[in-house]
Amino acid sequence: MTKVLKGIQKVLGWILLIMIVIAVAAIAYNKIMLAKETALAEKSYPGQPVEVDGHSMNVYVSGEGEHTIVFLSGAGGTCPALSFESLYDRLDDTYKTVVVEKFGYGRSDIVDTPRDYALMVDECRQALSKAGVSAPYILCPHSKSGLDALIWAQSYPDEVEAIVGLDMAFPASYKDMDLSAYGGDNAVIDVVKATGIIRMFLPDSSFPDTYTQDEKAMMRALTARGFSNKVFTNETSTIPAAVELIESREKPSCPILLFLTEGGGTGIEKAEWQGYAHSYIDDMDNVTVSEISCGHSEIAQQEADRVCRETAEFIDGLGR
Repeated sequence: MTKVLKGIQKVLGWILLIMIVIAVAAIAYNKIMLAKETALAEKSYPGQPVEVDGHSMNVYVSGEGEHTIVFLSGAGGTCPALSFESLYDRLDDTYKTVVVEKFGYGRSDIVDTPRDYALMVDECRQALSKAGVSAPYILCPHSKSGLDALIWAQSYPDEVEAIVGLDMAFPASYKDMDLSAYGGDNAVIDVVKATGIIRMFLPDSSFPDTYTQDEKAMMRALTARGFSNKVFTNETSTIPAAVELIESREKPSCPILLFLTEGGGTGIEKAEWQGYAHSYIDDMDNVTVSEISCGHSEIAQQEADRVCRETAEFIDGLGR
């Protein structure tokens, strides 16, 4: 019996040693790749750093025109300046297009400062000013940044010419949602980041075919760096306060074009997902709805042509 136990201990010891060697090798490989990819991102990633409250925020600006479109990323957007490329590449011949990467997103700093939606709106406004981009803006929020856009339009109506919602979220989306399941630095996530396990979920095939190898490498690096960081945790915890603030104010009076998907990927059935939007907009006469048959996160890639065409038509009609 003693020999059997010793044999088991020996086998377990070898298994543990092998696991340690694999973990050390994975960590080393991840650090090497991160260094290469981060250097590439520093050289080639779209945008310019501007200082906001002592930290660096990335702002990408392209094109010229009478109207300025500002893209705002959904929750946990690790590479907004690349993720919106399919849209601004189609629009910047006619309009000035801008991507603001909030703190914790893309190339912007991951900060320890408190988060709330009114503050995040003001940080974006500062970043745009520092980048030389002046109001009024056509805000183009995806998903959770719909809350930012609504607060922005309510707080600074003269700055918001219109809103083009890319399946943007509305207050009702969060009323029954368990927000504790979203975001957060914890031991498991720390291990996933440090060992580079996250790379297993980011093969080239996970990125759109339109991306170059360099763009895929930059997205992989920024995802490994920024995935589920503390900024996302902090801003997620303030969603109830943002919902309360929005609902305590009058609804925005600016023109709104709402692209509304079937909600695929949200874990919510189509009727319920679209119902959240309609619960907010159905008594508004300044909203145009365009339903699109695609998933929530695929709208900018799969339906770029349609989104840009209808957005241009909507902008052309402003002021008429």
